[in-house]
Amino acid sequence: MAAAAGKEVDMKKMELMKEVRAHQVAIGELNNLPPSRAAYQKTCNIFFRKDIKSAVASQQS
Repeated sequence: MAAAAGKEVDMKKMELMKEVRAHQVAIGELNNLPPSRAAYQKTCNIFFRKDIKSAVASQQS
């Protein structure tokens, strides 16, 4: 029983690490765009056009 709980904790850690890595990649990609370029950010099922700074800020929060 303890082994199953430990495995579940490890799986949750891996999922969190994947999510953190995805945010890091998104921030890196946004930082490589020219400042004059707009980005689209998905909120629920709708994409909104935003400037780069606000898109990076929302990825960091």
